[in-house]
Amino acid sequence: MRTLFLLFIATVTFANNTLDTELDRYIKKFNFKAVTIPSGKNSKIYALGEALFFEEAISGNKNISCATCHDPNFGTSDALPTSIGEGGYGLGNKRVATNSEQIVPRNSPGLFNVGSDELSFMFWDGRVHYSKRRLEFTTPEPGLNGDYPEFYEIVDELDSVLAAQALFPITSHAEMRGLPGTNELANTNSNLELWEAVMKRLMAMPKYQKLFKEAFNIADLSKFNIGHFGRALGHYQKFAFVIAQTPWDKYLRGDKGALSNDEKKGAIAFATSGLCANCHNGELLGGIGFFNVVAPQTGPGKDIKHNDEGLFLTTGTDQHKYLFRTPMLRNVSKTAPYFHSGAYSTLEQVIEHYSTGPNAIDNYDFKILEPFEKNNYKEQLFVETDRYMLFKKKNTAHPLIKSHMIRLTSEEKRLIALFLRKSLTE
Repeated sequence: MRTLFLLFIATVTFANNTLDTELDRYIKKFNFKAVTIPSGKNSKIYALGEALFFEEAISGNKNISCATCHDPNFGTSDALPTSIGEGGYGLGNKRVATNSEQIVPRNSPGLFNVGSDELSFMFWDGRVHYSKRRLEFTTPEPGLNGDYPEFYEIVDELDSVLAAQALFPITSHAEMRGLPGTNELANTNSNLELWEAVMKRLMAMPKYQKLFKEAFNIADLSKFNIGHFGRALGHYQKFAFVIAQTPWDKYLRGDKGALSNDEKKGAIAFATSGLCANCHNGELLGGIGFFNVVAPQTGPGKDIKHNDEGLFLTTGTDQHKYLFRTPMLRNVSKTAPYFHSGAYSTLEQVIEHYSTGPNAIDNYDFKILEPFEKNNYKEQLFVETDRYMLFKKKNTAHPLIKSHMIRLTSEEKRLIALFLRKSLTE
């Protein structure tokens, strides 16, 4: 009996070692690393950033905050395909639009690890970028951009690409600013004028007078600008939403027992037959590159035809049409729905999309959207079905998708979903 027991233990140990050895090859190949835990937290700047993150007064009609669409209770997102912005009511999957103009064109991405120093682009279309080589920003506001920015006093306070990103949701009429004619922020004629109006509001509130003074050790309120606002919001998000203790992170730090055998098999399938690691690699498993994964186009889109051409809208380069920033995957189980359009509600649906290949958009299941249309949007969402538009997207797809290279068995799909749902969740 003892011999059989020892034989069983030896067999299990051998199986574990074999999986670990195989997985180690892919860890090296795709430069998988545990998330770096950030240092340098300033408790006073953090406190200011936290207050601003939940502050509705930074929106035009004082009815929406950053946390409305990036709610910690809903995976730092809002559990909706595309967000419901200014004028809607409720939170998360209970939020309701009262008219079509409140429906934002894109899915609200989760904020987990959004403050990582690995990142240099923000937004689905990369419209906010910081070049670490040139030490300059590229944003929708020309006054912040280049070697010698016109708004240098603002730029001097921006210590990260995330800090710069934080300046722009408040400029969007649909997201936070409100419609012209409804408030003084919406009626401003430039980003700078808007930012000055936001700061004027905040500086009139004793709470923020105190928080800004304490955070930056500046007594003169006139010295504060929107750069301080962005810096505080970025600092808060960097430390509040770091995810670095998932089973996958623990495994990468040397705890071989942090993953079950099935999770290890899932990680291997993720890197091999699933071809996921070709885009989701490195420390963050994404967040760096832009790819066309032939995501179904749903919702209002970015133009009159409800189309959304992604990175092209930022760069104007034809080769960038339908490219979107690759999401990071820590806590991905908490950030559904998925893709820039929020077209899929489950990880299994996403995996099936990739396994099906580019023709997945020809057979998109409209029923996925029906619960949201009934309960949240109160109208039927647009879904792209025009054959020419679908052809254009498929024709420029990532080569691995266009060539149907991703072919998964039912077991491989199960294992990859397990890895995503369990191994990457803190």
